Amino acid sequence: MARTVPARQIQSSDDVAHVLDWLASPIPEDPAQDLAQLGGELAALCRAGLESAHYHRILDLFFDRAHRLSNALRVRLIEASLPLGKELRAMAALLISVHDGVASGYERVLLDTERLVHSKRRNVGSVVARALRSLTEALETSCMVACPTPPDLWRRTHALAKSARDHFEPTATVIPGLSLDAEKTYKGLLALAASQPEGFSPGEIALASEYLAQFSAAVSLLPAPPREDEGAWYWVDSSRDMGPVPPNRRIPPDHGDLLYCSFQLLARLLGEQVSALEAGMPAGNLRLPERAAGHGGIAALKRLQSHWAHPPHRHHPRRHNNFRAQVCVGLTELWQLLERGEALEGAEVGVPHMTEWMVLNESPGGFAVMHVAGEVEGLVPGSAIALRPAPDRPWSICIVRWMKSENPEHIELGLELIAPAARSVQLMFRNGDPGQLPTPGLLLPAIPALREHPAVLAPSGAYSARRFFIVSGEDKTHIMQGRLLSLDLQTGAVELFQFESDPYPM
Repeated sequence: MARTVPARQIQSSDDVAHVLDWLASPIPEDPAQDLAQLGGELAALCRAGLESAHYHRILDLFFDRAHRLSNALRVRLIEASLPLGKELRAMAALLISVHDGVASGYERVLLDTERLVHSKRRNVGSVVARALRSLTEALETSCMVACPTPPDLWRRTHALAKSARDHFEPTATVIPGLSLDAEKTYKGLLALAASQPEGFSPGEIALASEYLAQFSAAVSLLPAPPREDEGAWYWVDSSRDMGPVPPNRRIPPDHGDLLYCSFQLLARLLGEQVSALEAGMPAGNLRLPERAAGHGGIAALKRLQSHWAHPPHRHHPRRHNNFRAQVCVGLTELWQLLERGEALEGAEVGVPHMTEWMVLNESPGGFAVMHVAGEVEGLVPGSAIALRPAPDRPWSICIVRWMKSENPEHIELGLELIAPAARSVQLMFRNGDPGQLPTPGLLLPAIPALREHPAVLAPSGAYSARRFFIVSGEDKTHIMQGRLLSLDLQTGAVELFQFESDPYPM
């Protein structure tokens, strides 16, 4: 007599066979084709009710595929600006969900601790490392698209790291080219959060994550705050859904499951590497990605080093406000507006130059604003932006310091004020290049509270010699010779340097 197989078992076998067939198929060139199906296949695996060891082996295949898809999508996100297109934002949301699902799968595997302890193929540390790597990629993607940290990510991260420490094992299975050290991955997550990633462009976040994949072991985890002479530190409450916090932002409580971390050693290491890059050493010799020495790379590394060594804190109290303002996005657009006057507005069909924003709060150092109306594009941290509360008021020149976008219709910016007014000019550097073309820039006045000398805001990479000409005036006949005094600001989009009239013109 034939044995009857339960319908649910047949369905489970079909699910698993389908999942394995799909995992064996090649990844398409367009990651969008794979992301939605990856989530569906992962859900089918969870429904299959497999024995823990089989589930674990198949989950590792999902981990590998999700990691390769993440690398493919990252190439697109690196060049992205806000607001994201619908397709790219949907892909990013799917990727975050996939990484979250894979991490949840490994958390399920960890419930069978006894099997892991006696397994020759896997141990607790390697499972935790994969779960943390998945949560790291979810956080990195969230930062690259300026959306909030996924809910409960930090509480899960702290719990996973604690699980690895409680079951410490000296060996772990490692996938070639991918670090699976749980403690190192946890330290990298803490360091990424401490760098204030909302102030970095997608490309800079990618650079930071590549750096931490190599060097996050230099982060120090401590049971108590370090001595004052050892530099700044952060605290973490492992029982709460929050990342590392510097005490200058919030004093640690006198209760809770507290852990302390210091990034001083990491900052010193990075400082030495930046000095070597500036001295001409190839990035590869320092185990750094090639773009670390490229356009804006060194500037991004310097900002990382500064945040890890000296946690930023608020210098001025905020005053809450609620008034509308006009905003002009981008150094090129603002230069054209100042150069040609208000007649430029609307001159180019489909290229809006001013949009409406709401000022949420302000301080002597800048503003927090929320987008209200008008199409906007090209927003990235570190770019130039100008704001004025009324058409008869001058443009306040600002730098985008942070960005938040919970959905395509909601964008908030933190703006650092660098000048209450500006004048459009053109720059010619005395670098011996006969084919040099004039560089558009903004001439900023000296402001005692900010800087002693006048300054120039120019596109990133424009500075090429200490001496230069400033050409201004409607007829472009007013020429001033300047000598650079200091490079005060450098981002992936702009650089600001103070200068003085050249005392030795040639």
